[in-house]
Amino acid sequence: MGFNQSKVKIESLERNQKLLVKQNADMAKQLNAQEEVSNQQYKTTFDQMAAILSAVSQSKASETVINDEKSEIEIAGTTYEILQYVNRGGFGTIFKAKVKNTGRIVAIKVIENAPGIEAEIKNEINFLRLTKRIQIDNHPIIEYRGSRLTKDGIFIAMEFALCDLYTFWKNKTFPAIEEITVFGMIIIVYVLRALAFLEKLNIVHGDIKPQNIVLVPNEQYFCIKLVDFGSAEKMNTQRMQLTVDADKVHTAFFVSPEFLRYDSKNRVSRQLHKTSDAWAAGVMFYLLFCGEFPWNDERAYRRFCNDPHAEDVAVPEAGGYRMIIEFLLKKNPDERSSATETLIQLKAHPEFGKIIESLHQNFCPVYDVCNMTVPNDVREELIKLARPGYYTGSFVALPSKTTDETRRSCRYGQKCYKTGGDHREKFSHPGDLDYHESEVSSSEVAENKQCRYGAYCYRKDQDHLSKYSHSTASKCSHPETQRFTFVASQN
Repeated sequence: MGFNQSKVKIESLERNQKLLVKQNADMAKQLNAQEEVSNQQYKTTFDQMAAILSAVSQSKASETVINDEKSEIEIAGTTYEILQYVNRGGFGTIFKAKVKNTGRIVAIKVIENAPGIEAEIKNEINFLRLTKRIQIDNHPIIEYRGSRLTKDGIFIAMEFALCDLYTFWKNKTFPAIEEITVFGMIIIVYVLRALAFLEKLNIVHGDIKPQNIVLVPNEQYFCIKLVDFGSAEKMNTQRMQLTVDADKVHTAFFVSPEFLRYDSKNRVSRQLHKTSDAWAAGVMFYLLFCGEFPWNDERAYRRFCNDPHAEDVAVPEAGGYRMIIEFLLKKNPDERSSATETLIQLKAHPEFGKIIESLHQNFCPVYDVCNMTVPNDVREELIKLARPGYYTGSFVALPSKTTDETRRSCRYGQKCYKTGGDHREKFSHPGDLDYHESEVSSSEVAENKQCRYGAYCYRKDQDHLSKYSHSTASKCSHPETQRFTFVASQN
């Protein structure tokens, strides 16, 4: 009797086990099918974006063509034949050209000689030249080919872009809502990737806007890159903020609140923060996805910048990507999310993370910039470009004797989990001869900082959790449960 009961139980367990195996197999097939559908959806979106680029490129082919027979110029030992006018920007006129011997297409920027302009151009060339030496796939900075100074002007040869982000957005189509989500995420992710690249080098572009973000064709699709580095600044690695010269060009709305804030003498402070580019990206995303700026006019924006009681920008529910944009548009730069932080949060997000992983694997690298290595010789030359700055904020003041050549004592001490060469190069730790515990605030060591994302943080890595505390507030309105939509620009 007992034997028969045991046999029945065993047979029942075997049936349940087989059923469970079948269910798992069916689920695996379903997940694989869903992944295949998602990948096909992403590929369709890539193809649509590539088609838009092709259409824009063909429309530009009918623009003004240079009629002068064999209009040529030699730059850095290479002869270029000027083909046609492309457009005029804040720092000169762009022409399409080709290498005479190979036919390779490039862009030639022509800047008229004017008092003080050489310093701006030298600044741009220095940044382009140095960033080019950093080896990374699908480089996020437009490639520099060479330059020449003549009595007629300054000529800079660089990689040719099909169009800027503003032109691309005007020519976009309106596919299904799921494809629109991917469509917008591609723009956000690769703009953030480009800015994260600059953050790694402690460079602030200073004039981020749709016209200075271009789409460059590659072997398969295209990549998003930054141009126009005339306003760029190399930040001292031990400073968060600096004041820029009055002749630096910046664009209203995209320039950050700390830049337009009035000082004690009622003058525009012209301060740049390490997150100033992140602010500009937030404004740009708001404009592209909501179809308008957060403020009615420039006067309203200046009032916002100088009103100490002004609340942070509220992104419309239907505007899409609300969490991303609102953290980029924190008025206080110390509370503002950097491009790198935003990228890492998106990677950890349960919905956006899947899109990012697919982009990283099938389209173009995404988070490689967060871990890239900067050659020491490039780092040393970049340091020479840094101007003295100053910081006013809540972080611990540094000893006046500290310089770029002297490592700072890491505020996390024994609790630091960072092992990367870049971090260890800049910060000393317990056990190092140059570590001084007196430099580190005891309150900072004893208590972790509050994560700016609070209850909306998705990161689970030990490096982050060991350094930041998180709000225990309810996540009932967590973005994970919200439907992400976006409103297309009507421009």
